[in-house]
Parts: sequence; C-alpha cells; structure tokens
Amino acid sequence: MKLKRQKKTKRNMAIYNHSFGFRAPYQILLDGNFIQVARLTGKQLDQVLPQFLSNQVKLMTTYCVYAELKKLGPDVRPSAAFAKKLEKRRCQHSPAVPASQCLKEIIGETNQFNYCIATQDLELRNQLRLIPGIPLMYINKSVLILEPASKATMDKVQENELKKTLPKPFEKIKKDDGDVVEIKKRKVKGVNPLSMKKKKVEKVGKKTVGEEKKKRPRTRKKKVDQADSGDATDDTKLIPTSVE
Repeated sequence: MKLKRQKKTKRNMAIYNHSFGFRAPYQILLDGNFIQVARLTGKQLDQVLPQFLSNQVKLMTTYCVYAELKKLGPDVRPSAAFAKKLEKRRCQHSPAVPASQCLKEIIGETNQFNYCIATQDLELRNQLRLIPGIPLMYINKSVLILEPASKATMDKVQENELKKTLPKPFEKIKKDDGDVVEIKKRKVKGVNPLSMKKKKVEKVGKKTVGEEKKKRPRTRKKKVDQADSGDATDDTKLIPTSVE
C-alpha cells in the first residue's frame, strides 16, 4: 500500500476513534460479494485488513451472508467456506434474508457496537452513509479503499465538539425571574510563594547542619636574641609578630 494512501486511511480512521469511540481490534462485518472479490483478486483478508488499518481487526459476518453464498453455487464455494470459518454476528432472521438487509438491521440507527462494513454493494453503502459513525470499505481494481467520512458523520462530529463547549447542567443556576445564569469555573492558580513556610534548618547540638568550624587565627612566632630581650634564663624567646 502506498504511503500516501496509508496516511489517508489513518486520518479517516482517526475521526471514528476520537469522535465515536472505535478501538482495536476493529470489528469488520463482511458481506458475500466483498469476500468473493477479495478471493478473485488474491487477497488474504485476515492478513491484508490488519495491515490496511494499521491495527488489529476482528473479521465477522452473519448467517444470512453465509446462506446467500451457499445458494450461489459451486463457483463461490471457496468464499462460502471462508465465511463459514468467520465469527458470526447473531441475527434474528429465520429464514435467512438478503445480506444487505441483514447488515443494515444489525447496524441499526446508531451503530451502537462500532462495526466497520466491508461491502461491494453500492446501494447498501449509499444507505449506510446516512448513518453517522460507520467506516465503509470496498475493493476497487484490487485496491482496498476506506471511504472518507460521510456528511452525516462530519455533522455528528461538529455536534459533539459543540457540546463540549456548552456549560454542563451543574454549571447553571436559575434566578427568581427564571433566567438561567452560567457559572464560570474558577481558574486553578499556582501556590502563593509568600504563604509557603520556610524550610526548617536542622540543628545538631549547638551547630547548624553544614556550619563549618571556625578556625582559630594563627600567630606566627619569631625567635629573638637573648641580648635584645634582656632575659638570661632562656637562649631564645618567642614573641608574636603582630605589632601595633
């Protein structure tokens, strides 16, 4: 996959991750025609799709899709065998209904369980674009394509972003006249340095920690001749060098 297409795919999936809560492994519902086209173009879906979305995936289908493939005869028997191995999303259809109807009913009106849809059915994709938050994939000339987010999806994204800017219920009060007033949140300020206590200096005995011992001043002593000093008892006499 080309680098430019891969970046575009990541950018499109980021919309669903941030705004609709999609998480890996992505749940991908496959229909029969997508499985058949993938087999004809030599794609191993369990290897190609994780690489395509740059994340782990969980491939799924329904009993209605499997039943539809079985009815198409021996030409699609390998595709039916592949669908049989996939995890089945339980549907309430008995007998089986067309695959497009089954997938649409599983998605519902809100895509509650965050499914991705992989289908070659253009009519089904047109219907699902009207529901926000559904990633749609198909194969075009052996190339996997993730559709850009639909208008319904982008409108929902803008609505969610707008809701984040509005005050929450606990941030509103009512006056006596019935008007609603918004309560502004106080900004969290830093600590006032003047109100902080100074660190106490630990004392060891009478001396503070880190205090160096005061050195005694050294006095130099000098020898003086006996004759000059006038004392006969000692040969020499020591006197301090400091002179006023």
